[in-house]
Amino acid sequence: MSETAAAWHRVLSAFDDWIAYESTEFMPWTTYFSMDSLRDLTNQERVGWITNMIDDVIPGRVDMCRAAGVALEDFLPHMPDEAAIETVRSMIELNDRVESMMLSMSDTFSIMLDEYKEGGLDNIVGQLGDLADTEEDIRHHMSLYSKGFARLKKLGLDVPSEME
Repeated sequence: MSETAAAWHRVLSAFDDWIAYESTEFMPWTTYFSMDSLRDLTNQERVGWITNMIDDVIPGRVDMCRAAGVALEDFLPHMPDEAAIETVRSMIELNDRVESMMLSMSDTFSIMLDEYKEGGLDNIVGQLGDLADTEEDIRHHMSLYSKGFARLKKLGLDVPSEME
């Protein structure tokens, strides 16, 4: 496998791992972004959900995002021209934006935990709205990666045939 093919493999593998994490580890927990779903939980379960998001789920999500960013950075030297370099750089910048939004989500969960402990469900309505808005932004920005990959393909940088 050529160095470029190996770099492609690292990028695609990082994105595959991230997508798998999103669907299996993160998405099941988003059910509780709804007040109606939270009402079905006990106090202990609510605190456990928020704590799990802060301690495990969001950090895992950030790690997956960072791994994709590192793979893109490692991919950059394999770009043959300025257009391809700029495309990958824009994908790296996109990755930084998505990571920042994920970290802000973690901050929101921390505030939500304090607010919930202080005043219950009524105190976290604003944070639930913030989480839903942030998640919508993250999903929108994540969809933009496909434009970067499409642009690379248009520039002649398709996935090497030995990887298909």
